[in-house]
Amino acid sequence: MKYDVEIQGRQISIEFEQRDSRIQARAGSSHYDIEVVTPEEGVYSLLVGNRVYEARVWALAQDTFNVTIRGHVFTARIIDRKHRRPVSEPGIEGRQNLVAPMPGKVVRVILAAGDEVAAGQGVVVVEAMKMQNEIKSPKAGRVIEVRVIEGATVNANQVLAVVE
Repeated sequence: MKYDVEIQGRQISIEFEQRDSRIQARAGSSHYDIEVVTPEEGVYSLLVGNRVYEARVWALAQDTFNVTIRGHVFTARIIDRKHRRPVSEPGIEGRQNLVAPMPGKVVRVILAAGDEVAAGQGVVVVEAMKMQNEIKSPKAGRVIEVRVIEGATVNANQVLAVVE
């Protein structure tokens, strides 16, 4: 399978072939032999040579995902190769829950309920493993609910705010 993916605003072609729990992947000019174990939904243990990586993945929209690896959060969007555009429709419809990527502490609430928000604008900042992760809105709209306060401890996948 071959995909064009935008990761943190940078577009890259990825090609992979899966056989059971092993994946042969090519990203740009790099080749990888990866063994994948899925201990729970949305969590992947990747064995690459003698290194092990844990990836936590959750969907923001139909073809947009957040991926956390070693405390770093990356946003990835799958691009339709045929049309060179997002596979999903241009606007994300309906309410969108903004969730914590991992357990941590809320260090800053940027926007409040009722505030207008732009697509990609930060709403809440969560600190986990001494890294601050700005949780961004996947769409333009209005913050209709903020479910946390500064200083609060949050769990992985806990809803922090809701955008409509």
